[in-house]
Amino acid sequence: MLRHLSLKLQLALTLVLFSPFLWAHPGHDHAHWTSTVLHVLFYASIAAAAAACAFAIYKVVKRQSLTQGD
Repeated sequence: MLRHLSLKLQLALTLVLFSPFLWAHPGHDHAHWTSTVLHVLFYASIAAAAAACAFAIYKVVKRQSLTQGD
């Protein structure tokens, strides 16, 4: 089951990371003072989402290992 989860996760990450819409970044003023703040918040939200996904996967794998041990 872990191998299938890993394969599904790899497929999802591949589709998301190589999506042409992901890299679409319309022009805006990078010199404006809010640009840095908005970019930091954007990347922080991505990091938080990745951490939440990693935690959820960890919990699923842990639960599966506990149930298979019985």
